[in-house]
Amino acid sequence: MASSARTAPGQGAQEPPTGQDTAWDAVMAEAGPQTAPEFDPEMPHPIRMWDYMIGGKDNYESDRAAVRHLLKFAPDVMLIARAAEAFAHRAAAWIAQGHGLTQFMQMGTSIPIMNSFDGIVRDQVPDARFVYVTDDPITTAHARAVLAARAPSDHLHVLRAEFRDAENVLALPWLRERLDFDAPMGVLLLGMLDYTADDARLGRALESIVGALAPGSLVVVLQYLDFPDAVVGETVQSLLGENKAEFTPRSQRRIDDLVRGFEFLPPGLVRITSWHPDGEGPGRDLEDRCHIVGGVIVKR
Repeated sequence: MASSARTAPGQGAQEPPTGQDTAWDAVMAEAGPQTAPEFDPEMPHPIRMWDYMIGGKDNYESDRAAVRHLLKFAPDVMLIARAAEAFAHRAAAWIAQGHGLTQFMQMGTSIPIMNSFDGIVRDQVPDARFVYVTDDPITTAHARAVLAARAPSDHLHVLRAEFRDAENVLALPWLRERLDFDAPMGVLLLGMLDYTADDARLGRALESIVGALAPGSLVVVLQYLDFPDAVVGETVQSLLGENKAEFTPRSQRRIDDLVRGFEFLPPGLVRITSWHPDGEGPGRDLEDRCHIVGGVIVKR
């Protein structure tokens, strides 16, 4: 990124200083009155725990220790994480292939470094434009170092902002200059639904996102279900302390209420192991052990 300077709340993103590397523009911004949370590396973070569970390297000992402790109560957590990762890869590739989309946006808690979504999309659409929107300072820093070299400077961008207040983010001129909201777009809401604690806030965000998109746009969603064993759920929350990332599993009924009125392409909003399985990751035979749902919303 061109600058690590943070704007004042509500001011939006600033343009990069002349002469500096512009591959990532100047993308340290808070949209609206919320500020991006800072995470203590001594406190386990669910995204870094996920990274460890899928074999990544962007995690700390606190995250690894938390996973080892959790495995004593819930041996399926590694399976669930790998199923979710496989779904994310399939869904990103699926919306990029054969739907005529050339621009994409990912909104969520972090930017994946290993098997990045922009790389998966670009395998299908080499000239795709991709914008990440995240509030996590740690993965933003990793992305600056790792991802910037993978695409032309005018094709890959990142915005550090409070993605949970999507209406404010979508109104930023910076974003509007990089994505054409009058043309169809692919949107990946991975690490958003189940990282927004307040149902009303999430409902507003979903309405804002889908409402801002042009017809023909596709939106990937993913949501952890409540843990079948309440003890496991309580253990997860205790490991996360204050849970600044807002990790929030939900019941199927709460999820259905949140997505009511949106149209999902076949097979609908289903257990992720049953969404267009391709032999990669856990399959339908492990559906009962993978407590996550996912699907693709279409904007008509």
